[in-house]
Amino acid sequence: MSEETHARDSCGKVMEADEGDGNMMTRNGRRMEVVRWNNVPPAVQVKLLFLLDTGDVASLDINHSDDLDSSPPAVARDAFLSVLQDGQHSFAPVTEVLKSRTKLLLEYPLILLPAGTPAADISVRKDDEDLLTFVHACRHLKVKYHNLENKIKKVQEKFSLTDDEMEGNELIYTENLRMARLCEALTPHQVGQLLALITKDDALSKCVAAGLEDHQAKLGNTKGLKEVMFFYLIRAIELDNKLNRIYTFRLETLLEQMQHIKGTSEAEKRVLSEAITDLNDYPSGGRPAGHCVVFCVTKDRAGAKEEIRKVKHVFEKSLGYTVHIEQDPVKVKLTECLAELQKPKYKFYDSIVYWFMSHGTETTLKLADGSLLERKTFIQDFSKVNNFRKKPKIFFMAACQGNTTIQLEKRKGVLVSIDGSAEGHSTFSVLPEGCQNITAVYYQMDRLVASATLPQQYAFRLPDEGSVYVDIVCRLMEQHRGHSITQVLERATNRLHQILFSISKYPGEVKQACYYESTLQKTFRVP
Repeated sequence: MSEETHARDSCGKVMEADEGDGNMMTRNGRRMEVVRWNNVPPAVQVKLLFLLDTGDVASLDINHSDDLDSSPPAVARDAFLSVLQDGQHSFAPVTEVLKSRTKLLLEYPLILLPAGTPAADISVRKDDEDLLTFVHACRHLKVKYHNLENKIKKVQEKFSLTDDEMEGNELIYTENLRMARLCEALTPHQVGQLLALITKDDALSKCVAAGLEDHQAKLGNTKGLKEVMFFYLIRAIELDNKLNRIYTFRLETLLEQMQHIKGTSEAEKRVLSEAITDLNDYPSGGRPAGHCVVFCVTKDRAGAKEEIRKVKHVFEKSLGYTVHIEQDPVKVKLTECLAELQKPKYKFYDSIVYWFMSHGTETTLKLADGSLLERKTFIQDFSKVNNFRKKPKIFFMAACQGNTTIQLEKRKGVLVSIDGSAEGHSTFSVLPEGCQNITAVYYQMDRLVASATLPQQYAFRLPDEGSVYVDIVCRLMEQHRGHSITQVLERATNRLHQILFSISKYPGEVKQACYYESTLQKTFRVP
């Protein structure tokens, strides 16, 4: 049988169905295998199975349905539980699930449609995603795989992956990588403590099976058992909607309680403290670090091409983003860009950054053809991309918001009044369990909009260097990698407001003040 069969769909377009290498036999008649599991340690197998799925089945849709397919992570959870409940702690249930999945990856039919068509984008299947996630997870864990090379190459082309995306670990869920790092840092004794605290928690104890406490003393005796217990607990809590990539407060509370357990060493406390700090941040550490889209109008904007150069250099070379430049955008290009960001590969990116550099007012942005775009509409539309739900969305708006400025006048002081303080207010010390929901996330959350200037005021640029704001922000982000982006923007505000500008329209010197608005739910650190 040939490797590919050809057919035509109802529109008459060529469709290729790759029957896969699964039907191919070796010379001795045995089916080809993807991984030689006997060579993979049990702990690595457990970690691999955990990395293949997301436990947050509602991660992409605020109006998710209860019948979303949660079977792969649920099957993995049950495999972990089977190992724990087996008297001999055999890892066979994990190996069998991995064998089943790799068999499917080997044999599923690959559908290829002509590149560049809408049909090609929607032809991407969950199996295609699973194949690439498997490959990237294997690379991350240094697990050797075989007999998938031909299919992998075709799926990479189908996803329109760049060389950097193909070589990185971009197609692994970063929240899983964070949990894997935490598991590696904890001792078997600490994982046992985590189990004990979960079983005492009224909300979390319902998520896990009873009787697991009997295994606490054995976690350090069998290699891989610590990993099974930890990943079982995490997946079970996730699947009960008590934990996801940004709502980690329950796990943070458990780790804080572990810090105060009698006998905890200073080294163990330090590990727990670092883990809590990490959980306070958005998940990060993937390669590429994120995606950056630059919209820049060059007409009547001296230094605009230098602005593009600076952003591309800093975000691509220094911060590790993939960068897409849209020079002189018009409305059709914005629509095309929105469609591009709906592609499946972007669901694995940890953040997205938008730059919009143009002339503007407080309410509008001027496009390359002179047409006006509502500033609010632009921000709203590009906030709604489902692939970036529960992820940082950073907007840098390097455009004027009006035609006034901050003029300096010789005065000795400014009359101020003291703000009153509210009395008799109350707060929730503990949010009632029935009032909590961590699945539905409004699209305007996890967003930061940073503007070059205050409303109704000018933003200044230099004839050769372009926007002063763009220059300052790029320099500071490059210098302060690993810092909170809000800290960087505070520095940018401070740096920019020290500068005296001279403009012929106004007597004397003037100043510019940038600012930002944020609904970030965690700390976003500059990669």
